[in-house]
Amino acid sequence: MTDVILGKPSRTPWNRNDKRGLAISAVAPFIAALVVNGVIYAARWNAYPAFDAIRLDPPGWLMSAAWLVIFPLWGAARWYAYQTGLSGRRASYWIVALMVWSLLYPFLVAGANPGVSAGATLIAFGLALAAAAQARRVSKRAAWLIAPSLLWIGFAAILSFAALDTA
Repeated sequence: MTDVILGKPSRTPWNRNDKRGLAISAVAPFIAALVVNGVIYAARWNAYPAFDAIRLDPPGWLMSAAWLVIFPLWGAARWYAYQTGLSGRRASYWIVALMVWSLLYPFLVAGANPGVSAGATLIAFGLALAAAAQARRVSKRAAWLIAPSLLWIGFAAILSFAALDTA
């Protein structure tokens, strides 16, 4: 239960170097994503008229479910990276930045035009690429845990640019 960098007991439960730390690291982002999804549905931000004309637009429940899988994967990736030492701690900041951006994303694009959504999605994709690259330097497992989100965010980018054509 000591911090791998400081050699002292970790002050934060999600940085513990045991299974409890890993579990907390996965569950906390899941809860954050669950709360954000609840806000999205409560505010009825889950309807994007610009996406209605796109044939590949998945139903809202599928998008929510995908994020509820991706966020715990990111949390686990952050934990694995963090456990590798000082360079892993630095890599974990990229993963945290990706999580924060992705939690803010719905609030930034709610009611915005498809161009804003496309731009925000490109930023998310760039952050995911950077986080995966930084994580890979310290933990291949962490990079693999980020990989599914690259596919999902890439798909979202395709949808965003398709919505630009229909707008």
